[in-house]
Amino acid sequence: MKMTAGVSLFAAVLAIGASLPERQASAQVRPVPREGVAFNNVVTQRVKIESADPESRTVAFTMPNGQLEILPVAESVKNLDAIDDGSMADVTYSEVVTMLNLRQKGPGAQLARKDQMGQPNQTDVEAGRFTLTVVGVDLAKNMVSVIDGRGGPVRTYSANSIAKQDMLKKIKVGDVVIGMTTPLTITAISPAR
Repeated sequence: MKMTAGVSLFAAVLAIGASLPERQASAQVRPVPREGVAFNNVVTQRVKIESADPESRTVAFTMPNGQLEILPVAESVKNLDAIDDGSMADVTYSEVVTMLNLRQKGPGAQLARKDQMGQPNQTDVEAGRFTLTVVGVDLAKNMVSVIDGRGGPVRTYSANSIAKQDMLKKIKVGDVVIGMTTPLTITAISPAR
């Protein structure tokens, strides 16, 4: 009798479960809108050349932070044959620096700075993502100065568009922003001496 009651109860639960309409997730995952602006930049770094291909005019190199880049070489660069695979070279390339999430101050910003002080996340390195701390804002000259969360030189960017100038009005010294770099083209390359 207990067995029959148990089976009946189980069947009733199955019947009720089958008769209820299927529920879909009430809240779908939505991307967080990110406010950001982009700045053009020229960088010169000593890198390890992984391969230089004069035919396709591309160079693969590893930057000091471990990020691997494969970039086209501008037609103005004539000495591509002189660059040996596995050698060190000074590479100058153009890039776009995009700053995202332009108001991150407080405990989260402190945590982001602390995280960046240690070893950077490999995914962040591969994507060219890092944190920047705002160290100067000059509204009269439309300039913003930032330093990489891991240290290094202070970089100053000119806000030469209305969107960039609006961004300057929203940030303060001490704010932490997420930066992303997108390298574009090698404009000069020479073997390291």
